[in-house]
Amino acid sequence: MRFDMVKAMSEMPGPAPFNNIFSVLKLFRAYNNNALSLIEEQKSTYGDMIMLEILGSKQVMISNPDAFREVLVTKSKSFNKGDDYKDTKKGLARFLGNGLIVSDGEFWKKQRKLVQPAFHVNRISGYADTMGQYATDMLDNWQDNSVIDVAHEMMLVTLRIVAQTIFNTDIQGNTDNIATTMEAINETAGQNTILPSWVPTPGELLARRAIKDMDAYLYGLIEERRKHIQDEGDLLSMLLLAEDENGSRMSDKEVRDEAIGLFLAGHETTANALNWVFYCLAQYPDAEAKLHEELDRVLGGRTPTLQDLRDLPYTKMVIDEAMRWMPPVSGVGRVAIEDVQIGDYMIEAGTALILNFYSVHRDENYWDAPLEFRPERFAEEDSERHRYAYLPFGGGARVCVGNSFAMMEAQILLATIAQRYSLSLAPEQEVIPVARITTYPKDGLPMTVKERVVELTPEFA
Repeated sequence: MRFDMVKAMSEMPGPAPFNNIFSVLKLFRAYNNNALSLIEEQKSTYGDMIMLEILGSKQVMISNPDAFREVLVTKSKSFNKGDDYKDTKKGLARFLGNGLIVSDGEFWKKQRKLVQPAFHVNRISGYADTMGQYATDMLDNWQDNSVIDVAHEMMLVTLRIVAQTIFNTDIQGNTDNIATTMEAINETAGQNTILPSWVPTPGELLARRAIKDMDAYLYGLIEERRKHIQDEGDLLSMLLLAEDENGSRMSDKEVRDEAIGLFLAGHETTANALNWVFYCLAQYPDAEAKLHEELDRVLGGRTPTLQDLRDLPYTKMVIDEAMRWMPPVSGVGRVAIEDVQIGDYMIEAGTALILNFYSVHRDENYWDAPLEFRPERFAEEDSERHRYAYLPFGGGARVCVGNSFAMMEAQILLATIAQRYSLSLAPEQEVIPVARITTYPKDGLPMTVKERVVELTPEFA
C-alpha cells in the first residue's frame, strides 16, 4: 500500500466524542450493563475500525482478523499493554500485580521463560486424573431432576482443580470463600467507573476485601512452601524453583503475581467456557445427542483419562464451538507506543486499542451462520478459516500460556459430566452474558439436571 493512501485517525468512523461527564456516564452505564450488545451495535453501525474519543482520550476498537494479526504478530513490537492492564488503582495490575497478563518488555520475556516449563505437556498430563476425580466428586452430590446453578458448580470444581494442580492443596472446605473472592475480582476489575479508587463505593470495598483475602491466602502458601522448597509436582513448585540465566529466582511478590494470574485464568476461563457449552447444548439437542453417543461409545460410563481425549473429537469440537459462540475472553487491549499503520489507518502513539474478538467470532464474513451452534465446523476436514478469526486464547507471542491445560481440563470435565447428566435450562430462565475479565452468565446459570442411562456398546456391556 502506498503511503499516500494511508488515512489519518481523524478519518476513522465512530460515534460523536464523549466530551462531557454526562455522556461518559451514559457510555459507562451502557457498557457495564451489557458490553457485548454495545460493541456489536458499534461495529454494526461504524464498521471494523472505530474511533472512540472519551474526554479527549482516543481509543480504537478493531473487529478485523487481518488487523488482529498486525497488532498481535507482525507489528507487535509497536504495542504494549495499556492502563486498563497496568494502572495499579483501576487496572488489572491492582489485582494481578506485574505478572504475565500485565507485564511487558524484557521483564515479561524473563517471566514467560520461567513460567512456560510449568505447562509442558509432560507435566500437565499428570493432572488429568485429578480433574476427573474432582468432577466425579461434584457429580456425586447432584440429584436427579434437581435445579442447580451450573455456573457456581463449574466455578467450584475448577477452583478445586487449579488449587490442587497449582498449589498442591485441596481447598474443598474453603472453596466457597475463595470462589466469592475470585468472583469479586472478576466483577470489579472489569467495570468502568470515573470515580477514583479512594471513594468507598460498594464495588470499591468489595475489591479491597478481595485483594486482602487473596493476598493472605497466597502469601501464606508461599511462606509455608519456602520452608521446604522441593518439587512437589505442582505449578507453585516450578515457580519457586525456576531460575533465570543468572541463577536468580523469583521474589515472593513475583511468585504471588504469577500465581494469582494462573489461579484466575486457570479456573475462570474454563468454568465460563463450560457454562456456555451447557447453555448451547440445551438449545441444540441434536448436538447433545451426538456428544452423548460419542461418550457412551468411547467411555462406556467410566471416568475419562488423558488417553481417551484423542478418541473424543466431537467433545473437543463442542468446546471449540462454544468458545467461538461466546469466547471466555471477549477481547484484549493494547496501546500504541509509536505511530504505526494498521489496516488503512495510521494509529497515533498513545492510542489505546480494543481487539474485539467477540464480534469477529460472530461475523458472517468469516463464519457460515455464525449465530448457530455447529460443532462440526471445527472438524479437521472443514478447518479452512482465517487463522485470526478464532482467538479464544489470544494470539501471537502472548497467546495464553495455559491453553493446553485449559483445553484438557474442559474436555475431561465435559466428558465426565455429560455422560452422567443431561442439562436443560430452568423454566423461564433468561441468560444474559456479562463481559468483564471473562464472559460469564449474569445471575448464574440455573439448569435442571437429569441423570442419564448410559447405553453401553457391546464392548462395555
